[in-house]
Amino acid sequence: MLIADLRRYLSRTGFYPNRNLGQNFLINSSIASKIAAEIPVQGSVLEIGPGFGSLTEKLLPRSESLSTVEISARMASFLQRRFSDERLSVIQADFLKVDPSELPGYPFITVVGNLPYYISSPILFRMIEQSFRHVQKAVLMLQREVAIRLSTLDGGKDYGKLSLQIWPIFTVENLIDVSPEEFYPIPRVHSRVVVLNRRSIPLISEELYGRFRKIIKVSFAMRRKTIFNNLKPLLGKDGALELLEISDIDPSFRAEQVPPDRFIKMAEAMP
Repeated sequence: MLIADLRRYLSRTGFYPNRNLGQNFLINSSIASKIAAEIPVQGSVLEIGPGFGSLTEKLLPRSESLSTVEISARMASFLQRRFSDERLSVIQADFLKVDPSELPGYPFITVVGNLPYYISSPILFRMIEQSFRHVQKAVLMLQREVAIRLSTLDGGKDYGKLSLQIWPIFTVENLIDVSPEEFYPIPRVHSRVVVLNRRSIPLISEELYGRFRKIIKVSFAMRRKTIFNNLKPLLGKDGALELLEISDIDPSFRAEQVPPDRFIKMAEAMP
C-alpha cells in the first residue's frame, strides 16, 4: 500500500495507528518484496501483525497457504476486504495467546512479520516452542537493538538470554537494515530484518534444553554479578563451584564472558 493510499484510508475511516499496539506500518514496497523473496515457494506461511497488508500483498503470490494473525479487529476487517484470495486466512487474535495448531494452514513451514517492538522477544521465544517445531524459517522485522542482541554470541553487553536461547535451535542471519522513514507513522527506532533458519540437528537435545534455558536465566539474572554468585542460590556454594569446575568456567567470570558451548556443558553436568 502506498503512503497516499494509506493516508486516504485513515482520513476516510478516522482510524489512527495505536503506538501501544506497535502499529508502525511498512510503506516501502521494495523492502516488502525483499522480505517476501526469502519465503520458500512451498508449504504454509504464518504472518504476524500484517497491519494494512503491505507485506501480505507480496507474500500471497509465493504462498500455498497464508494465515495472518492481527490483534486489531479493525485491521483484520480491512485485510479481509482488501484481499480476496482463497489462500489467505485472516485471524483476529493476540499472537502471544493463540494456539497455532488451531490456525488454518497449520503446521507452518515459514513465519514472517513486522513485529511490534514492545513484544518482539516474547514472539521470538514462541519460535522455540514445540507447537512451532515445524517452522524451518522465520523472516522477522525487529528493532535493530533487539536484532543485535539476537545475533551476538561472542560476549559483551549485547550477549545474553535472547541469543543463547535461540542459538541451539536456529541460526541467525541479518538481511537488511530499515530506516524509520520507511514506516508510517515514523517510529523512534531503526529496524533490521533477520532470518532464522532451523538447524537440521539442534545443538542440544530436547531432553536437556529445559535445563539449558534454566541455567541461562539464572546465570544472567544479575549481569553485574559473577556467574558463581548467580548460581549460588540455585546450587549452593559447593554445588556452584563444582559445576563451574566441571564445565571449565572461571568462577570470577560474569555470564557475558562465558562462551555458548560452556553453557551446554553446564546443562549436561548439572545434577
